[in-house]
Amino acid sequence: MIDRWLSLPLPTLWLCLAGFYGSSAIILIYLSFGRLTGAWVQSFRGVVAPYFAGIVVIFGILVGFLANDVWDRSRRAAASVRSEAANLTSLYDLLSSSGLPALPIDHGIRNYVSAVVEKEWPAMARGEAAPEADSAQDRLLDAVADLEAEPNSSPAITRVMLDTALKIRDARYERLLLSADYSESFKWMSVLVIALVGQISVAVVHLERARPHIAAMVIFTSGIVIVLGLIASHQFPFSSALSVSPEPIAEVLKLVPNG
Repeated sequence: MIDRWLSLPLPTLWLCLAGFYGSSAIILIYLSFGRLTGAWVQSFRGVVAPYFAGIVVIFGILVGFLANDVWDRSRRAAASVRSEAANLTSLYDLLSSSGLPALPIDHGIRNYVSAVVEKEWPAMARGEAAPEADSAQDRLLDAVADLEAEPNSSPAITRVMLDTALKIRDARYERLLLSADYSESFKWMSVLVIALVGQISVAVVHLERARPHIAAMVIFTSGIVIVLGLIASHQFPFSSALSVSPEPIAEVLKLVPNG
């Protein structure tokens, strides 16, 4: 259930979050001051404010852990894309300064970048890799390895170029790993439940008068929706409106001649 909610389009995700906590807030307000239940619920008056503070501290700790995991994943995703682009650029620069035949590597880089940007990026939104990118990656590695057989090749240069090509493969593997459909369902469930408990604690602490009760509930519920909505928006770094862009990799095409 948590995974299905997190995979919703961003506007729908926010609406579900706001609808759930907004509905729970309205229910708690009605139970606290409604005609049928108000008198019984208000018999619990006297719960002191520090009780609410303790719940908020627990909620804040859980949200902090969850946000750290989600944003660290987004940071690693962006770093893997930049690393992939940087190593593609380094491979092209090394080839340009080596004096070795450039055409096979140039074609390999262009085919790989095109496959990643046009085929693999849409596939990553589904947590999948693109077979075209796999094939292009293998052809690029083969083309770099074949440079060792060139008459004027230098073992040191070809070794560095092969290491750079392997770094491209490793960065792609990290990118695909982070694009997998994965979420911390247990952590999300804990945060969502403690947020609901926080609403209940707000209701219990403010039973004396309706207007302060409603104001406190609106403020706390708004905070829940905003914070959890922002975190949920970054849960999947390659499959949301705030996803990591392939632009750094696409920029490599501007460097490599189309020959």
